[in-house]
Amino acid sequence: MNSITIKMLKLKLREKGHSQELKKIRLGFYPYAYVRTVVMRSLLFKKDDYGKMLKMSFGEIAKLLQDSSYKNEIDALAAEYSGSDLLELALNRSLAASFKKLMKISSYDIGLVVKEYAMRKDLEDIKAIIRGRFTNANEKEIERSLTAAGSLSREFLTLLLKKESIEEILKCNGIVDFSLLKGGLKELNEKNSLAAIENAMDKHYYGHLIKFSGILPKQGRLFREFLLQEAEVLNILTLLRLKRAKLDNAVIKEFIISSGDKARDSKITGLAAIDDFEKLLKELEKTEYKNAVSKGIEEFRNRGSLITLEIGLLRHLLGRTLLFTHQNPLSVDTILGYMFAKDMEVRNLRIIVKGKQLGLSEEFIEGQMVY
Repeated sequence: MNSITIKMLKLKLREKGHSQELKKIRLGFYPYAYVRTVVMRSLLFKKDDYGKMLKMSFGEIAKLLQDSSYKNEIDALAAEYSGSDLLELALNRSLAASFKKLMKISSYDIGLVVKEYAMRKDLEDIKAIIRGRFTNANEKEIERSLTAAGSLSREFLTLLLKKESIEEILKCNGIVDFSLLKGGLKELNEKNSLAAIENAMDKHYYGHLIKFSGILPKQGRLFREFLLQEAEVLNILTLLRLKRAKLDNAVIKEFIISSGDKARDSKITGLAAIDDFEKLLKELEKTEYKNAVSKGIEEFRNRGSLITLEIGLLRHLLGRTLLFTHQNPLSVDTILGYMFAKDMEVRNLRIIVKGKQLGLSEEFIEGQMVY
């Protein structure tokens, strides 16, 4: 058997025993793991740090990162890569190393929670492979974009990248059952669009993770609330994009992620029923996200762009993770809050590195960042 076949068998076995595993989750008191995570979060860059980077040259930013927590990854790759390629690869490797470290220092049960959350990185990598194949991108460029920060190894992802077609990639993806992706594959063949495939992956991930969070003890309450809100934010962004594209409500409904929370699902259903886009924006301004979206709505009305609105909602979510540390400093919420924050830091640094390389303005680069 090749390594992909072996990996698939292991994943199938894990899936068969998954429901039994979930019943055994016990989030006890593990101060070592929680304190180590608090220390790791303290090393993340602050808003002032980003402000300084925006005023630096590309070389100065590279030197700053080499003197930071990214030093080991940069040093390890420096012999083979340079410039922005070196920094972007180092950022991805650092993210993977951080998540793997959390799995290592956690108890068995907490490690299960960490792996479930990190599955999002697996799906991001699979999407990157599919998009790269769809656009005929260079194989090395696709490989450099992979983080391997979830449960799928870099070796597995590299072998997946070498599959002959998108259908073969989907059949061997190791995370989402192929039966859930057949409809998306049909749309790809008929309409030359990846949207349905990616949507099926997102719905699988959030549906599975929200269901998983429902069996966590009270120590995981904040984490579950965060997941519900994250799914709601993604639904709002989906609604805005699809409504702007003037798609039928029946089509839009297929893209909505059900959270299982009646109040939140009802809110999204109500927003989805609004046909007039301006009215939809006004209703959004009446929600709890008013402060997060106000600037983005103004930007859309002036320029027709949803980027600022999206950034505002992501910043809102990042702010929520701070509650994890403040309200439950010695709980699994601290670990999951750090994972989201680390993910956003790597995203920000990629934007800064790429923006500086392309000579973009400080104002433009800052507008894309989440902090």
